Amino acid sequence: MSDETLIQKILDIEWRMFRRVKSATPVVCQNSPDTFRKVRSSIFDLWTTEMLQSYLNDLKTAQNLGRNLLTEKYARMDDLLGPLKNNPLIEKIVAIETKWQEEIRQHYPVLYGVTCRSTDPSGDGSNFSIYLRCELETYGDQTIALYYRQVKSAMENRENLALRMLLQLVRKGGFSDLNQAEVYFRQQRGL
Repeated sequence: MSDETLIQKILDIEWRMFRRVKSATPVVCQNSPDTFRKVRSSIFDLWTTEMLQSYLNDLKTAQNLGRNLLTEKYARMDDLLGPLKNNPLIEKIVAIETKWQEEIRQHYPVLYGVTCRSTDPSGDGSNFSIYLRCELETYGDQTIALYYRQVKSAMENRENLALRMLLQLVRKGGFSDLNQAEVYFRQQRGL
């Protein structure tokens, strides 16, 4: 199965799960499947085939058990559930990715404000670290291990995968690169 096919299968399952989420903080893209697919595929486009296969298996297993992983993620974000998993790799991933988010904010502050979850404390579950931690808790241990291997390798190579994912997203939005998107959003805000 090609990576593109794996991603489409993941997005199909995630979308069905996402549509059924009832969150304390309404999620705008629940009414916009195209936006949801662009955002989520920008992430999955950078995953390895092995990561995609593992996560697709996680989703299928959850479906077979009658679980909605996205409902669980948002319930965790809203502090309605205790931790779903206690895998020490989760905190390592969150630490690496939070640093990457800070790099994005420093270089592309307006674009960051428009497209990214803030790393600032929020108290409502919308903080980047909380969001990522809650999502990772829904993954199987194999998927978490593969995810950690990828972010650790990128970090060791001084590569910011979050920046690459954001580039994927802005390209899907019609921009040629991050600088063009930053200028556009600056102009939109009169900056």
